[in-house]
Amino acid sequence: MDPSKDNSPKHGPPSRAILPPSLSGARGKYEKARSVSYELQNAFDDLSRKVEPELNPGEERQEPDAKSGLELASLGVELALKKKEEILLERQVIIEERDANLIGPHIATKRLRASDHRYVSAGNELWKQQQKKIRFDDPGVIRLLDPRSGSISTCLLALYKKCDGLEKTKKRPSTFRSDTLTYYAGQGSDFNEESGLVWCHITGKWWAANQIKAAYIVPFFLDSDDIGEMLFGSRAPSLRRAGNALLLFSQIEKWFDTYHLVIVPVDSTETPITRWKVDIISPDIRKSYYNSSENRGQDLDGKELQFQNNNRPVTRFMYFHFMMALVRIKDVKRQGWQDVWARYYQQRPFPTPGNYLRRSMLLALATHYGTADMEVVASWITDHGFDSPLMLTDEESTEAARRVHAAVNKAIARAETGPKDGSDDEEEDSDEGDSDEGDSDEGDNEIDMEG
Repeated sequence: MDPSKDNSPKHGPPSRAILPPSLSGARGKYEKARSVSYELQNAFDDLSRKVEPELNPGEERQEPDAKSGLELASLGVELALKKKEEILLERQVIIEERDANLIGPHIATKRLRASDHRYVSAGNELWKQQQKKIRFDDPGVIRLLDPRSGSISTCLLALYKKCDGLEKTKKRPSTFRSDTLTYYAGQGSDFNEESGLVWCHITGKWWAANQIKAAYIVPFFLDSDDIGEMLFGSRAPSLRRAGNALLLFSQIEKWFDTYHLVIVPVDSTETPITRWKVDIISPDIRKSYYNSSENRGQDLDGKELQFQNNNRPVTRFMYFHFMMALVRIKDVKRQGWQDVWARYYQQRPFPTPGNYLRRSMLLALATHYGTADMEVVASWITDHGFDSPLMLTDEESTEAARRVHAAVNKAIARAETGPKDGSDDEEEDSDEGDSDEGDSDEGDNEIDMEG
């Protein structure tokens, strides 16, 4: 395909405009990578036609010989890697154009989201080509780390069948909201309040039930095909239980889901953690109202959450949201992100050490869109990561991180547009009965929040 005719963003202010050197350099690198991708794509298409020719409807495809199959898969890996590099450079161009006021923030956000989708697709293609390469390079042996046993299995793709579209997206449990209200004693009727009122943990007030959301901390659809296991280890409570939720006023939930605010411990030495507070990490919401014209985002900064009983959210899930917020604001170069990273590097909000996420996953998530501040990332791994019998290869960690980022991006997009039917449901296109509603053990979370 001619690169001049694809769907990439079109660039170019008036020819006489003087561009910032950083933007000119970014555009030059992007165009060079784009040209290389174009040449690789042509080579891959040519070889594909020879190795995997088009078939008539009644013909059966023959298995290619090992040599040509390996050659095609190797070229596919090279192409996918170059595509990922091209998209990263494109993202940098978008950010430079936004910072130079050549495009507005809304357009930049839209283009970055489109690049997110292409980056995920390129990662998916890389994963498939890597599996083909392994199959031809070492027939009959395709590695899969089974998170539950730490052993080697024969098909890595089974771990990702849902994310590759081979299985319907699961719907959250139909009782999730009621379970969350029960877990946190969040209904006004339990406290002689007016019927129909529900508690908000952040505002510390009762609101009309339709204004309060049972907000997921970690997107629930990570709790499939062992992705949650790869992130949190075998001791991780189910992502579908109420320990993975907070009760939040609807606009505050949107800010939480889009990583404009995080929730961190009040006391960084407290174990287990019982007190939580809000930190605003985006200047964009400080002047914005969350309740008509009465309350602004800045009023929430430093505010301690108020709970009606002794139940609390699972700490490692809260840490995941915090960590993904830092990764997100770095990825999109949100205003002031460097200051936020510096602040949390100097002032650690979570108890240390805290075995919250697998070390290899921490590294893969933090560097998904390229190199981060490795000194900060290394400190996260030292302080808040854990090792276990599950040893992921670099490719497996990268692929799992890609799935996590895809799920997080999906949750962000949904938070910004709202559910189709105005409900709390995360998904509408899935099987109803496929949940673990009867397998709830929220009470364990107070005992094993840190362990």
